[in-house]
Amino acid sequence: MSCPKCQGHGKRRWPLVIVVLAAILVATAVFAADPPPLKLGDAAVLAATRQPLLEAQAAAIDALESSAVANGQWPDPKLRVGVASLPLDTFSFIQEPMTQATVGVSQAIPGGDKARLAGARSDRETEQARRQLDASRQRIGRDAGLAWLTAWWPEAAAPLVRQIGQEWDRQIEWAEVAYTTDKLAQDEVVALRGMMQATLDRMDELERQRQRSRAALARWVGEAAAQPLADLDAIADLPPLADLEARIDRHPELAVLAGAVAVARAEVDQAREAYKPDLSLDIGYGLRGGGRPDFISVGVGMDLPLFTANRQDRRLAAKEAKVTQAEQMLADRRLTLRAELDEDWAEWQAAGKRIERYEHDILPLARQRVASALNAYGSNRATFGRVSEARRAELEARINLLGQRVALAKARVQIDYLTAESRP
Repeated sequence: MSCPKCQGHGKRRWPLVIVVLAAILVATAVFAADPPPLKLGDAAVLAATRQPLLEAQAAAIDALESSAVANGQWPDPKLRVGVASLPLDTFSFIQEPMTQATVGVSQAIPGGDKARLAGARSDRETEQARRQLDASRQRIGRDAGLAWLTAWWPEAAAPLVRQIGQEWDRQIEWAEVAYTTDKLAQDEVVALRGMMQATLDRMDELERQRQRSRAALARWVGEAAAQPLADLDAIADLPPLADLEARIDRHPELAVLAGAVAVARAEVDQAREAYKPDLSLDIGYGLRGGGRPDFISVGVGMDLPLFTANRQDRRLAAKEAKVTQAEQMLADRRLTLRAELDEDWAEWQAAGKRIERYEHDILPLARQRVASALNAYGSNRATFGRVSEARRAELEARINLLGQRVALAKARVQIDYLTAESRP
């Protein structure tokens, strides 16, 4: 027989057990929940945070920054230690008066402003590498966005194509009944079955596209490519084309090429400074034995750039030609980017116009056609095939609308890339 005190203690433990069980169930539900859908903007952000290329370029910038400091310094001094005028018959250090142990230090001194210009050239290379990192980050974001859109299209179109297949199934069932009652010829039934097989092939092609595009998306976002894709959000309007063209000059690729021009000009400065002679300073001390006095020697050396026609002149001409090359490459890339902007703007305009037509004209007419066919079929003024055909036409219009939405979004991703504007 249990005591009342023990029974009360047991009752007090039940609320605690319930709370613990509830917490376990909630935690299990949280961990077992499906991952959130991957949005278009999320793909670009994820891609920019997990790319080995960006890490490699960041390491290259660190290396260039360290090298820039070293390149602006004088060469290290040289220590020289030896024995001079040692007789080979006795190897005596005191036999001959000129025998001595020598120790000396020499220092090469770059002429003119060569050391500072070498450091300045390295600084410009470092700045160019920073701009290259920006360009790579921008390009990766664009490529990830395009990969997301390529993966979204077959998954969005597949349900509509399946509905088209279902419409073919219904029409084939009706056609087989109509054939048995001599209301439809056999070749018409066979034609419908052929169209059904073509639709199944279309579904297989969409599945192939889905698998390939998911694999391509995984290149940028890794395991997140296995997440379901969110719906494609509405695309915001763009500013006028003239405003977009004004942003081209801020494109990271042009900044990289402008950096190449700066590096080439720095090399021209170095080539001009090469006409100035380098100096060398040498100080030595000679230690003699036998109570003889020691020696000290001091010397100064200097390059003599007397024959510059085949050395300094040609190097300067080569560096100046590289400046022209870099400037023309910059100009060519600017023209290419502007042409690409014009192309993508035309794609944006065309896709937007077609979307408006589908939403305001084509789809409403397709729905009206379905309703009219159903009314005619209900009053025995049309066959079921006419209804099925109208439904398929509406589904095809919806698929085409999806394609234009993707075209509009891809054009926007490209334009954002060309105008160096990151999407939020």
